[in-house]
Amino acid sequence: MLTKIRVLLTSPISIARVLLGRLCLRCRGVRFGSHLDLEGPVQVGTGKNIRLGDHVRLGKDVYFGAWTDGRLSIGDNSYVGRGTVILANQSVQIGTDCLIAPGCHITDANHGIAPNELIRKQPLDVKPVRIGNDVWIGAGCSILPGVTIGDGAVIGARAVVTKDIPPGAIAVGVPAKVIRYRADPPRM
Repeated sequence: MLTKIRVLLTSPISIARVLLGRLCLRCRGVRFGSHLDLEGPVQVGTGKNIRLGDHVRLGKDVYFGAWTDGRLSIGDNSYVGRGTVILANQSVQIGTDCLIAPGCHITDANHGIAPNELIRKQPLDVKPVRIGNDVWIGAGCSILPGVTIGDGAVIGARAVVTKDIPPGAIAVGVPAKVIRYRADPPRM
């Protein structure tokens, strides 16, 4: 920790990045706990119902938004990797101690696809997303509306999660399927 503080104090650009980043988030209505760490610029679509816990770290180019009455929360000690997109039209909850690798997409809404109407004019299909505590989501994953990922689960890189994943499960693939549990003995 002292090394990190020393680096920040010796780099005026780093100090400005942290201070301006926090100020911009606060101006957009984002509420955040202590020790928010920004690895680079982040983008907020709208932030009036966004809550970031203590010791949250956001990678460069993370984009998030809570539209209209949507709510987005990220729990304490969680990390969101570079280039990840998180969108909440109703509710996206990410627990404590979570690791979300770069390039993920998490959303609680899909566009309608009825054949006789323009897609852009159709109402959204909105269902809340809940990601438990101590969850690891690998690089490039998509978490789709209505999904609950249980505490301690691991989602393999590039998986598309379309259904609930139980606590402690390891899920991979498109669509994501449980291949084993963290508590299982290792395979030889």
